[in-house]
Amino acid sequence: MSISVVTLRPFTLQDVEAFTRAVNDSLESLQPWMVWAHADYQANEAASWINFTDLQRSNAEAEEFAIVDGNDRLLGGAGLRFARQPGECSALGYWVRSDAQRQGVATRAVAQLVDFGFTHPDINRLEILAAADNRASRRVALRSGFEFIDYRYGLIVLESGPVNTAIYHLNRP
Repeated sequence: MSISVVTLRPFTLQDVEAFTRAVNDSLESLQPWMVWAHADYQANEAASWINFTDLQRSNAEAEEFAIVDGNDRLLGGAGLRFARQPGECSALGYWVRSDAQRQGVATRAVAQLVDFGFTHPDINRLEILAAADNRASRRVALRSGFEFIDYRYGLIVLESGPVNTAIYHLNRP
């Protein structure tokens, strides 16, 4: 099955069941990179996250989106966290449920986030941070036009502890 349509929309509490199922069905691919993904992920955790995304949006701290297909099936999540200090970059993050991976979903979601990010006049550079060993996430960054900048230790902390982090930047066109 090929996914032809990928759209971003804000999460709603109606997504709780689908979000919970997507996480639990995708633990093998999520757990190495997402510390929040754990066995028996619960609906109350999904609801708490969705409510938190509303708070972040209202505080202009971040925009988090559900990645959905043409039938509004939840494929994952993607977000943009706004820089807090001058000189910092606004950062993109994303995850895709395992049965939708390797179909260009993350790359198409990132393209939409980039377009959205650069509608903000104060954003001149976007950043993606990926664990050095997360090859899939790093390929998405490169396919999305981001440039590899450097490695830095400890920007990402996984269950096993701090790891080398690959840093990617994309400047406003």
